[in-house]
Amino acid sequence: MPIWVSIIIAVIGALLGTGFLQFLITRADKKKERAEDKEENNLENKLKQHLTNVNNQWKIDYCDVNAKAIKELSEEVRQGLEEREAKGAERYQEHKEAIEELREAMISLTKNTDEVAKLGKYMGQSLMALTHDKIVFLGKQYQKRGAITLAEKNNLKLLYTPYHDGLGGNSDGEGYYTYCMNLPVVTDEEAMEMDKKIDSK
Repeated sequence: MPIWVSIIIAVIGALLGTGFLQFLITRADKKKERAEDKEENNLENKLKQHLTNVNNQWKIDYCDVNAKAIKELSEEVRQGLEEREAKGAERYQEHKEAIEELREAMISLTKNTDEVAKLGKYMGQSLMALTHDKIVFLGKQYQKRGAITLAEKNNLKLLYTPYHDGLGGNSDGEGYYTYCMNLPVVTDEEAMEMDKKIDSK
């Protein structure tokens, strides 16, 4: 083996033994690592700057434009409300007289409630008297004949139901109604013949 090879091996061995070679390798790795960190930091800074630019542009393109549109819309709404309020006041003035007349009519109607109640009571009594008279009149005719047709029976029922259930009538009207409902039922022709015989007597 040549001597120079032995010298190189001896030097390498010495370097490995002292850790100098390891120091050189580690230093190279750290230098490379610092370069990578620097490049990473540069990329991060560029990304941050890009995001800042995008954000600022978005604010200009979107926020500022929309803020202006919202402001204009708010102004339009405010004007619309003011116009609506003004028109409402105008309409109130136009109808004020009619409103006052209606209010006075309502007050008058409230004052006349007792009179209206009395009038309703008298009307009910009058209607009951008229219905009672009709039931009694028809009841006497059917009693005299001794029979009743289906049409007459239905008509009597139509008179009696509101007379009794709605107006509270009873007395003779109820008596004649009950009596007539139990009479024999005859045809219209038979009823006419029976009435002729009664009239001829």
